[in-house]
Amino acid sequence: MSEDFFEEPLEHSKVKSQIVAKYFDVWANIIAGHAEQIAYVDLFAGQGYYDDGTESTPLIILKKAIENPKIAQKLIIEFNDQKVQYVESLRRAVNQLDGIANLPKPPKFSCIKISREIAKQYGETSLPPTLFFLDPWGYKGLSLDLIRVAVKNWASECLLFFNYKRINMDLHKSSVDQNINELLGRQRADKLRVETKAMSPYKREETILRELCQALEEMGGKYTLPFCFRDRRRDRTSHYLIYATKHHLGYGLMKEIMNEYSIRDKDGVPTFSFDPKQQLTLNFGQPLRDLVEQLIQKFKGQKLKVRDIYEKHQRGTRFVKRNYKDALRALEREDKIEIDLPFEERRVIKGKVTLGDDRIVKFH
Repeated sequence: MSEDFFEEPLEHSKVKSQIVAKYFDVWANIIAGHAEQIAYVDLFAGQGYYDDGTESTPLIILKKAIENPKIAQKLIIEFNDQKVQYVESLRRAVNQLDGIANLPKPPKFSCIKISREIAKQYGETSLPPTLFFLDPWGYKGLSLDLIRVAVKNWASECLLFFNYKRINMDLHKSSVDQNINELLGRQRADKLRVETKAMSPYKREETILRELCQALEEMGGKYTLPFCFRDRRRDRTSHYLIYATKHHLGYGLMKEIMNEYSIRDKDGVPTFSFDPKQQLTLNFGQPLRDLVEQLIQKFKGQKLKVRDIYEKHQRGTRFVKRNYKDALRALEREDKIEIDLPFEERRVIKGKVTLGDDRIVKFH
């Protein structure tokens, strides 16, 4: 858990934990149906509670597992933190959970300083499908080697809590060059040190985030999805929660979960950002109209299912499935597509024609 994140408003912490826990529940339910074992690994687990006594991510994850026998029977959990007092506090909190004794495999606890050597050890270990959660103090201990290990196996995925505020402050400090080089790769880090010096704050943030996501993709996380946390006290970004996976299915599922907590624009398109000060939707031009035009160009003359359109186009966009269906309805109204949806099967809910994932769409 990030040190200065303890100081952030509790609602930030809750949103972060809820996103991770919801995705764990979805991921574990799916993968447990195809694997003999699954694992959840938190290498920076913290003490179990926030300062006001609210349960943090490890306890929420465990409760999800305890409540679901399908997950509990196959789950291996590893909690680590380099602070002894945190590990002991977390151990006590775990032992007090109702039903914890019913887990066939009790959680494992360790107190190890995370380094490239630890990444090497994990790399040499045979792991079942694993969801890694990496939430360090600052960014020390994070490395591309660790990311590679986290996503290398079938169905293994990674959630990285990235302290943008700290990286932004430290990028040009020679005293922490090594830590930043391990996270971004030396060549990429040196490039950023040069390129970002004269950039505006917005452009610098965009550039650093893009380069980090590209680095994760090079390590095997073919699909990356960043979720921004804005600072309540200052008009700037605090952290990013970045998801990395090899499969479009997980990418789409995480999009839907992050969408629940995101600010949306006037078209209902998520910005994938959380700002406790922002209560209204934002106006970002006409993103849904942009999607309509993109679909026309990409799929002209083709015939596909609704789900295939979504899966083939969604990577690198901020559109969720609902946005694609809204765009397809607009295209049908404009007679630019035909949807295999017999009139008698058309149902209208809240003023919109329902559009199932298996419906065939023919682009003119």
